[in-house]
Amino acid sequence: MNIRLFSQLSIASLLLLLSGCATDEAYDKAGAEKQYDAAKQKINLGQYNAAAFDLEKFSATFPYSSYATKGELLRIFSAYRGGEYTLTETLSESFIERHPKHKHIDYAKYMLAMSYYMQRSTKEHDQTHNKKAIESFERLIREHPTSKYAKDVQPRIQKLYNSIGEHELLVGKYYFDQDRYVAAANRFQKVVKEYQTTSAIEESLYYLAASYAEMGLSKDARQMALLLRHNYPDSRWSSKAKDFL
Repeated sequence: MNIRLFSQLSIASLLLLLSGCATDEAYDKAGAEKQYDAAKQKINLGQYNAAAFDLEKFSATFPYSSYATKGELLRIFSAYRGGEYTLTETLSESFIERHPKHKHIDYAKYMLAMSYYMQRSTKEHDQTHNKKAIESFERLIREHPTSKYAKDVQPRIQKLYNSIGEHELLVGKYYFDQDRYVAAANRFQKVVKEYQTTSAIEESLYYLAASYAEMGLSKDARQMALLLRHNYPDSRWSSKAKDFL
């Protein structure tokens, strides 16, 4: 075979190969779009867990498709709507780590915060998820202040703070009833310093004054009672605190 013929065959082979790649690429795009739309249809029908399962397979099958990140975001939404909050947390964290500059990164951060929020606990239980939710919501506000997802989070943040404040108050009262006044005072002080905008503040001020009084710290007890009466004059706890004045 002469050099000219070899070159012609090489060019023809290359063109055939490129043609095949283009065909495969078009096929993959069509397949990705079809599966993505099928998952969206399941979501429209309320089949969230089934859609999340399909989108897991979708991500494995079309990792480099133009629909890949759309599929990831849709899977986060599906997991959340299906009540799979731990999975939502995992998927959101993964998306944030791998796509920090994505145009919808604010949504992923919002969904991470919401996954913690939906796993929040009452005042009687561990407050880990409540604290993580606050941290995530505040990160969203700080990093994306103009995001539409940052606009409705303040009431949720306050609700979480209330729960944490009430938890500290509850633990403090337990120590108080056990005559462990130093431990009790530490809990009430935490509410006064860190959760003063919560529903636990009035009662915490009263019990802090009472703890000081039990420890013989009458000056400190009076100071707390005065602070309570000044800030919450109509509170029933202000009335009870008159014994420390």
